[in-house]
Amino acid sequence: MKTNIYKTATTFLIVQSVLMVILLNNNYMKDYGYLQSILSEWIELLLGLIILLLNLVAVVIAWRLYRSGIEAEELKTRALKYNHMLTQYQIYREHHHDLKNHLTVVLGLLTQEKFPELREYLQVYLSTVNDALLKTNSGLDELDILLSAKIQAAKRQKTEVLLTILGTILCRRKNISNLVAAIGNLLDNALEAVKELEPSQRKVTWSIRKDPIDYIFEFSNPLLLSKQTTKWDFFEEGFSTKGRDRGHGLSITRRLIKKMEGTITVDTAKGQFKVIIEIPRHKLEG
Repeated sequence: MKTNIYKTATTFLIVQSVLMVILLNNNYMKDYGYLQSILSEWIELLLGLIILLLNLVAVVIAWRLYRSGIEAEELKTRALKYNHMLTQYQIYREHHHDLKNHLTVVLGLLTQEKFPELREYLQVYLSTVNDALLKTNSGLDELDILLSAKIQAAKRQKTEVLLTILGTILCRRKNISNLVAAIGNLLDNALEAVKELEPSQRKVTWSIRKDPIDYIFEFSNPLLLSKQTTKWDFFEEGFSTKGRDRGHGLSITRRLIKKMEGTITVDTAKGQFKVIIEIPRHKLEG
């Protein structure tokens, strides 16, 4: 059975603290001659040796905790990558599953020599297939797959997506999970917000760019609030435009961005709900 390093560290800390308290208390009582045994010096020596040994073991445990943290980050990033690979595979599989049916239709149109209808059918089909292909190029595979999956989700709910990517992203492995999780929350929020609108009004804008200092991510959609709300309200735990205790995306996103020493702001001017994230390039790239 695998040792739980966190429980082990806690146990060692408690035992070490208790022994140190006993040793200090014994020294205090020795000054006044209380409860002293003829073997008190040997007891103090034994306690000191045990505490020294525990300190040495604590160094090993601290190293194990450090390695465990690194492994946890690697596992989280790997799980995120596999999840996005699965999403992309499902997109391709959906069209592969229908390929036989499409070929049957094509063969039928060829047999009947309905070439104009065949050309139109193939154009529509190729357009549909191209929409499913991964066309984003942010420089980060995990982010590309996430954007592709969310664009497909937007198409299914008849939402128009305007995506602009200016420049490629360089990101150290330890930051990928936080970055993708933060952006994923904002994309989900935007797509959910426009569901309440008429299909003709469902439009979201996503922008990724960089300047010499920061990476800048902007996500906007029509503002749906019926009353005035301050920009700080959006970051409160549980705040939602659909009622209290239903929204957690922005508060979670804010914590993730802070881990990368970035900033997140909300702009509600011109009837748009715009979230702007700025992350220092040297922090994201490492």
